[in-house]
Amino acid sequence: MKLDRLVVNGAAPWWRQRPLIILGLLLLLLAWGAYELGQWRAGYNKLAALQLQGELGNLRDENRALGEQVTVLERTRLIDNESAEEVRTSLVELQAEILELREEIDFYRGIISPADRQAGLEVQSFKLSEGGEKGLYHYDLVMTQVLINQRQISGTVKVFVQGVQASEPVTLDFKKLSPNNSVTESFKFRYFQALAGDIRLPEGFVARAILVEVTSGGSSINKTFPWNIQG
Repeated sequence: MKLDRLVVNGAAPWWRQRPLIILGLLLLLLAWGAYELGQWRAGYNKLAALQLQGELGNLRDENRALGEQVTVLERTRLIDNESAEEVRTSLVELQAEILELREEIDFYRGIISPADRQAGLEVQSFKLSEGGEKGLYHYDLVMTQVLINQRQISGTVKVFVQGVQASEPVTLDFKKLSPNNSVTESFKFRYFQALAGDIRLPEGFVARAILVEVTSGGSSINKTFPWNIQG
């Protein structure tokens, strides 16, 4: 009968476990490296985020500043437009005043400059304007006397409107056309006189011209003006 051999093995020497130890150390190093890499990436991303936030803030500040500049420029443009409009309005008014003054200068020059015009009584101007109602008109008639002498002159003036009614030529007296008896036919002046009044044209009458007849002493003047309504 054989006896089985009992073999008792002791603990393995440390150098036999070295591969396991090295593997564990490598795993620890890898884990530590991964951790450090994650921390570095996190820090980098945080830094990048902070930089982006700073740039975004700068862009917002620039955008706000540009918006304020646009507002200022818009207000300046509106002010400039208003100022330009005021200047244009003032210029138009000034031109109208200059034109009126020139007309007045020409008017008085015509009175005091007999060398440029025929001496004596003259029908200076005749103007028509709308009277605010259909068929109603206002007129202004100016007569002058060139300063050949200093005496007063007197006489009568009649105004007629020539036109067509029912395809027939018709001449109407202003005196009969006045709705408020504003037509004056007598005058007396030394230098000039302005006569004004209102007339109403009959329905269907088409005006063509104005005839002014002035009589003073033994002489008379006839002058024709086109029917021209002024604003």
